[in-house]
Amino acid sequence: MKRTKTTDVYLCSAVPDGGIVRYALSRAGDLTLLDTLALPSPNYLVIEGDTAYATLSSPFPGSDEGGVIRLSVNADGSLSPAGEIVPTGGDGACHLAFDGDDLYVSNYGSGSVTKIGRSTVAHEGNGPDPIRQDAPHCHCAFFSPDKRFLLVCDLGLDTVFVYDRDLNEVSRAKVPDGAGCRHLTFSRDGRFVYVENEMGCSVSVFLWEDGRLIYRSTCPTRTYAKHPGPDKGSAIRLSRNGRRLYITNRGENEVVVLACRGEKLRVIGRAPTGGDEPRDFVLTSDERFGIVANQFG
Repeated sequence: MKRTKTTDVYLCSAVPDGGIVRYALSRAGDLTLLDTLALPSPNYLVIEGDTAYATLSSPFPGSDEGGVIRLSVNADGSLSPAGEIVPTGGDGACHLAFDGDDLYVSNYGSGSVTKIGRSTVAHEGNGPDPIRQDAPHCHCAFFSPDKRFLLVCDLGLDTVFVYDRDLNEVSRAKVPDGAGCRHLTFSRDGRFVYVENEMGCSVSVFLWEDGRLIYRSTCPTRTYAKHPGPDKGSAIRLSRNGRRLYITNRGENEVVVLACRGEKLRVIGRAPTGGDEPRDFVLTSDERFGIVANQFG
């Protein structure tokens, strides 16, 4: 999101003839369509200043290999390509992180993480669920607060890998079997890591000690109410003051609010997302609004 007189909101439309759609969010909470940058199957976008990158799940005809493209953020907030689509070295690109000239992409389908232009690390193994965890599935890569380390969630292996910036493994840590770690965030003081588990609909808490993760606890987020389809966690966000965690659960189609005090988490509220299959969630910079991307409307 980019702050002007209104707030620019960018949404990835991850279909072959989709693109990145830009809306204006008013102070009253209304969204107005502004424009669309046509791109093939964009599914994750990161903006820092006047630079942005987007992952593309399968932009090359006849191939499952993912791609990434650099974008410029123009003065009016619109996006424009600033380079060609670059292969990610794996299938199903789904997440990216960048700092300076270093760009890292997670490839869900091939269970790998790539430092673009440098190297790719492919995970091996499987988890206890024969359908969802038949192979590695890298879902994200996040920097540590000091930018020295990269933390990679592998849903297929129930494992968070810690790498240095050259993708040398430093350590690894397990979430509960079958939990399927998806995304993570650090506490504001950098002492704890909160890992959102997609399959377990839960949050696992780890103590962070200079490149090592020490497991502390796991907090469930589902209600176990009867409804069609499976429950699947998706996004995790932390409030600016670090006292609230927000989790989106698919199936129950809600945002779950947790009170957060260091390693202690407690569910304190739930809100419907107003649609089906919430895949991501962000807070506006003033935290007056939360914006949910529901995959099926």
